[in-house]
Order: sequence, then structure tokens, then C-alpha cells
Amino acid sequence: MKKSRLLKLALACLLLCVPLILSGCVVQPENIPANNTGNYPEFPTYNPSTPKPTVNPTQFIDNSGNNGGMVSLPTLPASTNPPVQNNWYTVAPLNTINRPETNTLTPPPDDPTPSPTPQGSLKLGAKGEDVKTVQRRLKDLGFYKGSVDGDFGEGTESAVKRFQEQYGLEVDGKVGKYTLQKLSTARQTAKPTAKPTPKATATPTYDTSTFLRKGDTSSKVRQMQERLISLGYLAGKANATFDAATEAAVIAFQKRNCSYYDGVAGPETLKALYSSSARSTSTVSGVIGVTLRNGDDGDSVRALQTRLKALGYYKGNVDGDYGSGTVEAVKSFQRAHSLSVDGSAGSSTLNTLFSDKAKTASAANAKVTSTPRRTNTPRPAITPRPTRTPLPANTYVLVTPPPDGQVIYVTLQRGHYGTLVERLQRELKNQGYYNGATDGYFGEGTENAVKSFQRVKGLEVDGIAGTATLRRLYQGDFPAGA
Repeated sequence: MKKSRLLKLALACLLLCVPLILSGCVVQPENIPANNTGNYPEFPTYNPSTPKPTVNPTQFIDNSGNNGGMVSLPTLPASTNPPVQNNWYTVAPLNTINRPETNTLTPPPDDPTPSPTPQGSLKLGAKGEDVKTVQRRLKDLGFYKGSVDGDFGEGTESAVKRFQEQYGLEVDGKVGKYTLQKLSTARQTAKPTAKPTPKATATPTYDTSTFLRKGDTSSKVRQMQERLISLGYLAGKANATFDAATEAAVIAFQKRNCSYYDGVAGPETLKALYSSSARSTSTVSGVIGVTLRNGDDGDSVRALQTRLKALGYYKGNVDGDYGSGTVEAVKSFQRAHSLSVDGSAGSSTLNTLFSDKAKTASAANAKVTSTPRRTNTPRPAITPRPTRTPLPANTYVLVTPPPDGQVIYVTLQRGHYGTLVERLQRELKNQGYYNGATDGYFGEGTENAVKSFQRVKGLEVDGIAGTATLRRLYQGDFPAGA
């Protein structure tokens, strides 16, 4: 009984669920408007003879009156009889249409250093704007120290060779295709070149009677010049001639290594020069044995420019490059000193340039103007200077030194003798002023030596070794008032 009751109940539930299931399976029609017949339209069939849609180029004018901001999409021709009467296309602003963006080329940022763009190969002797471009680029990278003057000289060629060597190119000094390409992309600056430390040379043979001075010519002068060149005081090639440039270098060495400086290389100067403790310098004081011309470069040119600049003839940079500015400065100097005006610095020009006879540019260009004399004001009377009466000939007075512990300079003059005179003669001889015997007698030869020393040092030239003369002789130069 229970089973039959449960079976009936299950059948009743099944009958109730069937209508619900069938109602959910019916497809509801879309809200498509009916045609004129009241029926729903059928889907159009493909007809190969139907013409393709065309694009209407007419721009759409929106309600606001703006023209050009809208675009119409393709429309079907009238012969196709679209089954739906409303629009089959949409109208939208041009800037809202989803389309791929075009890739615009953004120019690279400006390079602060323009890349060189000369055509062809540039080499020694070339001139022009292309050479300037290469020089400027080499200068930015640190390979070129000269002037950007558009003149492809030896300085520019050396800079190109250094660049080619550092970047693994053929080292020929010419700016061809591959060198030009590397210049355009190079970023590595020039590597510093180590300067060799001058080595102490073997001391040549010389004795206490060796005195090298201006005008001498010998192998000892050549050795001295080579040593001065290695220490940086002199530039060029040793020529064995003690000229004005060599004298300037000796004075510069003595100022740094001795207690005196007179331009004479005596035993004390030579001993200091050839010692291992000799101090070098980075400032060249003279150039010898070479002729410097347009296109040269190096320390010799740098020394030339430094001297010309000190005298006021050269206004450019001391860069070691013999360019047009240096040529004009040399010509001005030659013109002011009545030398051959060719712009090249030969031995005559260099000797005059580094001598004490070299005139400054202002002095050479100064005009002499006559000043009218004042006739109304009488000149003051000149008081005659007291004169010292010399001792009679062949009469000598013994001069004794001061007591021990007292630093007193005893005045010595012609007619004196003793240990103080002997010491004076020995020191004058060491410094190259006296060639006689150190016998302790103050005679004519000693007097002339004292006068020569006083003349060189700017003292009163009277031949008497007073306090000022002795102090300068034994202790070197002193500033005014010392």
C-alpha cells in the first residue's frame, strides 16, 4: 500500500514539472520590426552580382555647424534594398575611431659636440672649415691642444695619430672614412702620456778652472746643454754654442739650485747641475739648435710663446702649436728688433728673444715725444760725490778679519792684502769673474773682477768690495730692504 501511494505521488509531481520544462525551451523572437506584410524579414542571401559598397566622401556636418570633425562610414547602394529601413552604419568623430597610431620619428637629442662631416680625406697641408671641425672634435676629446684655425699642420697630424693609435685604427695621420666615423662616435678622452723622469747623467770631467760662459763653444757646453734639456730648462737640440738662450737656461737653473745666479757655469754650478739631486722644472727658459716654423708643436713652441707673451707680442693661448697667431707675433718681434721678418724663429731670433736685449712690445712701439724745458725754474746744483783716494802703487795694507763670533763684512779695496782678500779672490773666481792668482793681494785684476761683479748685480761700480758687494757675493741675492 505504501509503495503504490508513493508511486502515485511521484507521477503527480512529474506531470506538474513537464509544462514548466517545456515553457523554458521556447526561443523568444528578437525585437525586429516587421515588414509591410506583417511578417518578420528573412536573412539576405549572397548575390555575386550585387555591387560592392562604396565610400561616401561627403563629410558629415553635425548640428553645431562644425565641418571636418565627423566622417561617414560606407553606405549600401539603393539597389540592394536593405531589409531594415533604419541606418546600417554609425557616424562618429574622426578622433574617436579606434585605429592604429602611426609611429612618428623623434629626432635624437642634440649632441653638444657636433660630429665632423668633411668629405674625402684630410691630411697635412689641408685648410678650411672641414679641418676646423676635425680640430674642434679632437680638442673636445683631449687629443689636440692647438688652435682651431683650420690649418692641418704637424700639431693636428700628431693629434690624429694619437687618436688613431688609441682607437686601434691605421696610424697614418690622415682623416679618412674610418677615422671620421670613429671621431663621430668616440666618447673616450685621450689617455695622459707619462713624462719620463730625467736621469742623472755621468758627471763629465772638469776642474776648478772650468768656467763656461756666453760665447764659448766646446763639447763641455754641449754636455751642459743636454743636461739642461733633460731637466726642462732648455728646449731644442744641443749645438755646443753657449748663446743667449743657453745663458737664460743656466740662470733659471741657478735660481732653483744655487745660492746665486749669474749665467756663468762654474765648478759649483756644474756640480749642482750633474748631481742626482738637481731640481727639474716645467718652464722652459730657452730654445737652441732648431728653427721653429708654422705647423711645429711641442715644448719648444710653448717656450717661444711664453717668452713672446711675457714681452707683449703674443696674445693667444700658450698651447705649443705654431699657428698663424704665433707667426704674427714672431714677425712683430723681428720687426721691432731689426731682424729678418719671415715669421720663423731661427737662431738669431731665438737668441735675441731670450737675451736681456729683448725689448717689450710697448717699448718698441712707444713714440718719443719732446717735452718743453722749463726755463723759469733753475736746476738744483749737483753736489759732487766724495771720491776715495787710492793707495799708492805697490803699497799694501794688511787687513785683519774681525774677532771670532762677529759677522762683520770688512771693506776691501785696491792696496789691501791678507786672508780676507784671498777669500774674496777665491769666491770671485768660483763665480767666473776672476782669472788671476789667489795670492791675497788686492791689485788691478781683483779690482776689475769686483767691478764686473758689481755691474752684473746692479751695484755701484767702484771696484771696492764693501758691505753690499760682499754680502751679495757670499750670500746671494736679497730682496730690497733685506
